[in-house]
Amino acid sequence: MLGLLFRNHIGVPLENKMDQLRGCLEQMLDHSNFELLSVTCDDLGYKTPNFTTAGIYHLHGIVNVNKEEQPWSIILKVIKPDSVEKDDPLHHNYWRREALVIESSILNELPESIRTAKSYLVEEQQDGTVWIWMERVAGEHANSQDHFTFIARQLGRFNGTYLNGKSLPNEEWICKGWLRSWTTGCKMYAPKSESYLKQLQKENERNIWTWFQEFTGQIDEHLASLEQLPRVLAHQDLSPMNMLIVKQSDGTDQVVLIDWQFMSISGVGEDLGKMFGVSMSLGIVPPTQYGSFKQSLFEAYILGLKDTGWQGDERLARYGYYLSSALRCEWEVPKYFSLVEKLENGSQNAELLDEVEHLEAIINMQRVMAKDAESLKTRSIFPKGM
Repeated sequence: MLGLLFRNHIGVPLENKMDQLRGCLEQMLDHSNFELLSVTCDDLGYKTPNFTTAGIYHLHGIVNVNKEEQPWSIILKVIKPDSVEKDDPLHHNYWRREALVIESSILNELPESIRTAKSYLVEEQQDGTVWIWMERVAGEHANSQDHFTFIARQLGRFNGTYLNGKSLPNEEWICKGWLRSWTTGCKMYAPKSESYLKQLQKENERNIWTWFQEFTGQIDEHLASLEQLPRVLAHQDLSPMNMLIVKQSDGTDQVVLIDWQFMSISGVGEDLGKMFGVSMSLGIVPPTQYGSFKQSLFEAYILGLKDTGWQGDERLARYGYYLSSALRCEWEVPKYFSLVEKLENGSQNAELLDEVEHLEAIINMQRVMAKDAESLKTRSIFPKGM
């Protein structure tokens, strides 16, 4: 590395990966004759990584191409095995799925409404981890209602292409029952508050717990109904960090989705339900705007479906949207009661109180969506026998 300025701030032995880095840069620059002048390695500091993510790093620097210096930038994601269940390709968080998605041709064959980050290299390591070298997308993370409604419409176009006959991929490692797997995991790992739940005094808490028991007591029926919806390819992790708006050369906006670890075959509307649910959980939208935000997302999604020529029953998409979002209560209701218990045990602070109020507002919206989903189902939107 004579003459190369190298700064490694991440503690990962990248000095031994110069050949791999040069290979990635050849693809990125579309040029094999260049001089690498500097390399800097930084930790992106992503605060809520997946259990199967060991690290996400930003590699950047300067190259000399045809006697002209220019910057370069690459993302390195390191994935790792975790618990035994995540070794199962049927699991919603199968640890190898993202690498397998990238190595396949699936992301190159997506409908035009969605773009993905370019991948340069997937590399198995001796320690059992897998390194994924990919494009650093220069865009703006979704952070406004306009962004979310734009993404919802593009998501509708994306899903609608499959509803109109585009073949769904059939690789065995694509999750076929994402919500079934996720809700099962919630039952295993959600906070437990048995002693507190036996002596609920406040009416609102009793109402939440009664509803939760009734709703989740029928979870197999709920999941079975979602599995009867028209099938689409889904991302299933539509948080703001994974959704970018990129300005194209012609001035139009393009949606770029990254992190396809949760790729699944799901029911129409499910991905939208995940996006709405995560937006509430992360505080992207205030509780006073939940109702209008919920409606604007759905209207944009339906427009996207119709943009593709889809003429199906909108109620099916609405059902998938409402029920998939309501099912997030499997995690958020237990979390709510664990925090309420802390308050009752004397952990009084403003931040904890705010979080309890936030979760209660989310749960109230989930109750509304669950009720509306049930109302749709009773209107015979499914074939007889469901």
